[in-house]
Amino acid sequence: MSGTIFIATQATANAWRHLTAVARTFQRNPALEADRYARTIQQTATGGDAVKGGRGSEVALFGASQLIQFEEEHARYIEEAAPVLADLVGEDKDVWAALDDLARGRWNAFEQKVAQFERAGGMSLATLLGALSGAAAVLDPDGTLPTFTLDGTEAGPWSAKPRQVAEWRRQLVARLEAPETAEGTARELAEEHLTVIFPTELFPGLDHVARARLLCEQERDRLRAARMYYADADTTAVATRKAARPRKTPLDPQRVPSPSGFLVFDQPVDYAPGLAPLVAASWSVWHVPGQGEDAPTTWFLTLYGHTAATPPLGPLTFWRLTAGDVLAEKYADAEDSDFAARAVVACWDLITQERVGKGVVDVAEEKRKPVKVRADRRRGITDDGTVRLVTIRGRQASVPRPRRETDGTGPTRRYDRGRWMVHEHTRDHCMNPALHRDGGCTHQDITVLDYPKGPANKPFLDTVYVVKTD
Repeated sequence: MSGTIFIATQATANAWRHLTAVARTFQRNPALEADRYARTIQQTATGGDAVKGGRGSEVALFGASQLIQFEEEHARYIEEAAPVLADLVGEDKDVWAALDDLARGRWNAFEQKVAQFERAGGMSLATLLGALSGAAAVLDPDGTLPTFTLDGTEAGPWSAKPRQVAEWRRQLVARLEAPETAEGTARELAEEHLTVIFPTELFPGLDHVARARLLCEQERDRLRAARMYYADADTTAVATRKAARPRKTPLDPQRVPSPSGFLVFDQPVDYAPGLAPLVAASWSVWHVPGQGEDAPTTWFLTLYGHTAATPPLGPLTFWRLTAGDVLAEKYADAEDSDFAARAVVACWDLITQERVGKGVVDVAEEKRKPVKVRADRRRGITDDGTVRLVTIRGRQASVPRPRRETDGTGPTRRYDRGRWMVHEHTRDHCMNPALHRDGGCTHQDITVLDYPKGPANKPFLDTVYVVKTD
């Protein structure tokens, strides 16, 4: 397979990277990720911008060029993904013809078919995007193979270790103290965007440069006092899946791990096509000027993406969350920065679940060396430098409760034919059942990890999917 190199914009490359990341998670856990994968394929097929790029046809062409790279530089061939392609393409003869052109090196014919799919506006373009991303997930299951460098310096594959978190925090503080950082922030964030972050009525008399300086100063102080967390790959995966489910309970201060915090994810959280993935977040209590002591607690969040800088972190966007917020009300069909913020809140929920019920994570501590702590103090950092490594607690097999004796008049439904798996899910847990009927109870968001259910001496039942047709 060989062909013309397709030159893409960064938005197109980001859309492809997001699509392949979701494809990899789908192949690892198809039962839990099928809906998100299908939704991401459809969004990629119908999204994009005429100027910035990222249209479905452009993503397909760029993705095909990446598969060419896999063959020419890494000897990984699209034919190796045949079983996955059979499931994703089905009986779409047009898509099979396009894939055959790609495999045989007929780039011009492939490009013409992609253009036809785009003009037709049917399902073929989405099917092709699913096939290409599925093949890429098979050929590059870890997402670590190098591909094209775009638009200047591009960050390499994301890699984070717990011991790096404290050092990255110190480097971020140093960057925020530099005068040019505030000036660059003012240039990158237009005046109207800074007004959204810091409303004019709260900070009257400040121009957008002064607002940018205030933003940098507050982030510097936030990081100086932040308690640090590192979410391992399993925790990141659970939090990402949890973020895709509506969180119906109001945000409670006891579900925030610490007043100030800095969280780094082991794996990037891909939250929207065409945008850099979420890799870290900082937060702190935000005191809104003019509000009294009785005002609900508000937290200011900075969401960080992966960049080629040192440290490899750059702000993506900013959020304000208030106690009592119901995140389910902020859900939309299209994935956007809402999803990134919900992923952070989902990680908060996992860390703090032991405060309201059965814990689902273990937290280990990695201490910072004294000489490094002294260097932190010179930067004004008051935190002790301990990084808390968050891991999903080992899943324990459940012990079925004994069935109650019946007199034969009640229902006789029994699950004694075998065992089955209860998939990971979220429960809106009532904390005061006795007051539930009168509305005087409180609720908390609880995560239940997957676990086996049924008689321990029985084999696991085969999964049967019931398909209804019109």
